[in-house]
Amino acid sequence: MIDTHQRRVHTSRHIWSGTIQRLFQTLELQDHSAAPDISESLAVFCQAHPRMPERSLSLLMARSFCVIGDSEAAERVLCHDPAHHLHADSWVNVLTTQYPFPELYPLFSARVLRPQDLSSVGQTWVLDFDAISLSAPDRHELILFQTVRLLTEKVSNVWKKSNGQGTLGIKGLRRLTRALRPRGAQMNTQLFDHICDVLLRCANENGWDQAPAVLQIDL
Repeated sequence: MIDTHQRRVHTSRHIWSGTIQRLFQTLELQDHSAAPDISESLAVFCQAHPRMPERSLSLLMARSFCVIGDSEAAERVLCHDPAHHLHADSWVNVLTTQYPFPELYPLFSARVLRPQDLSSVGQTWVLDFDAISLSAPDRHELILFQTVRLLTEKVSNVWKKSNGQGTLGIKGLRRLTRALRPRGAQMNTQLFDHICDVLLRCANENGWDQAPAVLQIDL
């Protein structure tokens, strides 16, 4: 009997492997000693996540090069991707240090969380609420506060290495609360304060010297 499931699995992996190899060729990385291993591991991952956007594939490929210590190849990958090229240096720094990448990858992939170098404050993590889709029921006040709390707690992991030192830039908060009439403006302030309180609690629980600073970057 022909195992059609196994055939589909093999075909899917083969297609992804070809896509990844073509990207290696575009980047002139096809002769890199790690290219075969990275290609195979990424093909297996993409096979399990068939709707992989190009920006996520680039991020995973760059991460793979960073793991083996080749930040130059990682930067080449990121500079080629429209979603990452503006802040490729910041991404390379993130991917080469001890951030909890597997835990944060879903946020990175969805562009909900990303590093950015702001001239006024330096290295900043941007929490972008514009990248989050919430249904009408999810915008209920209590659910919204809980969602923001859980998201902020997960994001707080990026400051464990720096002992709480750093900055969180909030983007899209005003648009998130605009639909909550007539309390939209008030909710914007309350959610901002809520984020600050959550980070302060995380700092206390982790024994950090300080809590990350918080600022809105799209006022």
